[in-house]
Amino acid sequence: MSYTFRPATRENTPLIIGIAGPTKSGKTYSALRLAVGLANGGTVAMLNAEGPRGHQYADTFKYVTCDLAPPFRPTAYTEALKAAAAVKPAVLIIDSASHMHDGPGGVLEWHEEELDRIAGNDFKKRERSTWAAWITPKAAENQFIYEMLGVQCPVILCFRAKEKLKIVPGKPPVELGWQPISGERVAFETIFTVLLPPHSKGVPDLDISDMREPFDSMVPPGKALDEDLGQRLAAWARGGATAKDRTSAANPPPDLGATDKDVLIGRVEAGFDTLAMPAAARATLSEKFCGVADWRHAEAGDLTLLVAELLRRFKTRGTP
Repeated sequence: MSYTFRPATRENTPLIIGIAGPTKSGKTYSALRLAVGLANGGTVAMLNAEGPRGHQYADTFKYVTCDLAPPFRPTAYTEALKAAAAVKPAVLIIDSASHMHDGPGGVLEWHEEELDRIAGNDFKKRERSTWAAWITPKAAENQFIYEMLGVQCPVILCFRAKEKLKIVPGKPPVELGWQPISGERVAFETIFTVLLPPHSKGVPDLDISDMREPFDSMVPPGKALDEDLGQRLAAWARGGATAKDRTSAANPPPDLGATDKDVLIGRVEAGFDTLAMPAAARATLSEKFCGVADWRHAEAGDLTLLVAELLRRFKTRGTP
């Protein structure tokens, strides 16, 4: 077998997005708004484990649902994923994935059922069999994950959330804050997960959300998740540039490779302009690195240091 290497290209990147929050935080409504933007006119499908509540926005959004009922086995979610392919959705919402973990017949209850099957009421045997009882439920959960990873459209996972405590023997409990109710592996597969606090009406708290670049700059703070964000995420997935990418292209950093004094002066002034530094700040920085307030009278070696400082500031611009 031959193996081929080629330059990495971001295109058709699969999106698995998590939206977590307690009851009445706006998870379902936010998921539908996001899905409409991602779908760009295509079909929005929902695997609905929330009963009639999954249909409450039928007058506001156009979407199709597949209603799931207990037991909420991972195998049921896996089969529903396979069935969803028949409607060729542009976006798939799973509301909620938490039922698969702690709902009736979910992974936690399935583990208890396995313990009953293996050990019955023999408590010592139950202790010895705890790990063995996880094998079947976790294998089914793993199968669901790989089926989800193969879905040919963006997936939005809605998670219920609860405030969790870490119990430390001999010490007061440690507050961990709001956490998604989910198996660790399922939550791990999201490309990012926003946390909606109680009664937030779909406005995520980015300080406690699980974010990473470039999504930490794509999701605006203090604003509800909406169709516009969905469109921007879809464009990114297709290979489009983010706003941060476009800013960097429009304002290139100073070139450290320049050595000619006139060229260096030009790079310094371009750096000042890019960073929008006022005259007083320019003079202060020049005096610090070049020993003179007017950089045009500085030595080439000192100008190189000033260019390096401007480059550092450009790279860290917008960070605390």
